[in-house]
Amino acid sequence: MDDVNLEHGMLRIGKITETKRAFVAFLRPETLDFIKREYLPMRDRFVSNIAKPIEASGLFGQEVIDRLKQRFLPFDQGRLRREIKEAARAVLNREFELYELRKFFATWMISQGVPESIVNTLQGRAPPTEYRVLIEHYWSPRHEELRNWYLKHAPCLLCP
Repeated sequence: MDDVNLEHGMLRIGKITETKRAFVAFLRPETLDFIKREYLPMRDRFVSNIAKPIEASGLFGQEVIDRLKQRFLPFDQGRLRREIKEAARAVLNREFELYELRKFFATWMISQGVPESIVNTLQGRAPPTEYRVLIEHYWSPRHEELRNWYLKHAPCLLCP
């Protein structure tokens, strides 16, 4: 929950791997409204309902319950990925790779006229040396600039 800023519609990711450097992601106003109105109350009920039996079991300490309460998505990541793939298989009748979402996003944004450097930054796609050189010597987009590109051009699932 500490990585989600609902006031400014930002997610702090801070993920650094060999190929990705994703630091921040943005949420559209429609998504923020949905999260506040629908998701958070349901999440709070879920966490409360699951915390009670965990606590009553005596098998886990309070730190396990506290970690659960601090997660924006209080689910096991591996299980969540499996559930998404199973649902896609049932609906699409084929295997679905989550990478397809990244590919769609990049294709959509570029087709909307967003510069490739902005798309790459939003997706955290740059090799370590290139990213460091870009940030330290040439270009360092501010969060507000990235947010504006995102809000103006990103696909919107919850828009009327």
